[in-house]
Order: sequence, then C-alpha cells, then structure tokens
Amino acid sequence: MSIFKNNNGVIQYSINKEFGSNCYISVDSGEVVINAPWYFSRKQIQAIIEEKRNWIIEKVKEYQEKNNTYTTKGSISILGVAHKICLYYKNVKAPTINLVNNNIEVTFPNKYKKIDTSQVLNILIENLYTKIAEKEVEMVMEKVRLMLGFAPEDYSVKKLANNMLGTCITEKQKIIISPDVIKYDRKTIEYIVLHQFCHLKYKIHAKGFWQMIEKYMPDYKNYERII
Repeated sequence: MSIFKNNNGVIQYSINKEFGSNCYISVDSGEVVINAPWYFSRKQIQAIIEEKRNWIIEKVKEYQEKNNTYTTKGSISILGVAHKICLYYKNVKAPTINLVNNNIEVTFPNKYKKIDTSQVLNILIENLYTKIAEKEVEMVMEKVRLMLGFAPEDYSVKKLANNMLGTCITEKQKIIISPDVIKYDRKTIEYIVLHQFCHLKYKIHAKGFWQMIEKYMPDYKNYERII
C-alpha cells in the first residue's frame, strides 16, 4: 500500500503487477488500484499516477460524496489550535486516527457504518492526546528542570480523575500530568508543569508556593484563568 498527497491530505493506493502490456488505474468502492505490467518500475508507476492525479482525486471524491464515506465530527483543540475531525469509512480492518495538517483524520471500517462509533472515536482521540502529550510533556519537563535546578524522582503522563490536569505525590517526589493538557497551548502546559514542580517544595498552596511560581512565571495568573 502506498500514498500520494493532495490538498486534503493523502490518498492510498495499491499496485497489482500483471503479465499484460497495459497499465491502467481503477477506482472501485473508493479504493485506488494501479494495474501495471510486471516489468514496470516504481518510477514509471509514479509518473502515471502524477499524470492521472486530478482524475483519481475526482473519482475518489465522487465515491465519497455518493456513499457518505466522509463526514465531519466537530473539532478538538491540540496545542491551543482547533483541529477539524474528518471521519472516513473505508475497506480497512481496524479504526485509525492521524493528525494531518490541521485535521484529525479518523478511518473506520465500512462495517462500522451502522453502529454508534462515538465511544470508539473518544478512545481514539484519547490515544492521540496521550501520544502527543508524551512528547510535549517530556520537552517541558526538561525545560522546567533546567529553569528550577531540580526535578521529581519520576513522572508519567496518565489520565487523572475529576478532570485534573496534573498532580504531585510529594512523599514519592513524583509528578503525573494528564494527556488533556495537550488541549492547551505550550505556554499553558509549561505553567501546569511548573505548578507541579513547585509542589515538590510546597505541598499546599502556601504563600511561598505562589511566590516561587511568580518568580519563574510572573504572568502565571493569566494561565490560572485559562485552566
């Protein structure tokens, strides 16, 4: 299976090698198949795809519109930016989710058309948040560590109860950050992590706690209002 890009993301296609002498493209049930002689190179096939690009895109679009294989499911925020959820139904075995530019592309197997997919969609989004959060939080943890000159014994990215965005287990010197932080921009995520770092020194929101936060982030009240 290969892909080529268009303005809305990518289109997948498969290649069938045959013993004939003709190369032709078919778009059946929304699936793009390149039928080529066995001796055709990848470069030759790619040249044909580029030549027929607009035709392929138009045929795929026609199928999607006719069979309602594409719908939008609102939007979610990633790093403070709204991303539209684009839902596709295709001949695949399992649901997938991918971040493509400012869109969230979710693909469901065709057999899911007749069932409520909201729960599966929520799980996919949570998994996407976790994947992105693990990378983003790691960078912020290192930045705050260098800023303050100390760090927890351990930290993890894990869903927390009561919609909490972060917590500090002072006696274990451990910080837990919820993947939901990824809904906010990077500066707000930095504040959330800094907040938990300060709990390593102050278990409660004492005067010294807020003085410490203000020392490293004078405009912290702006982020308190956001979250």
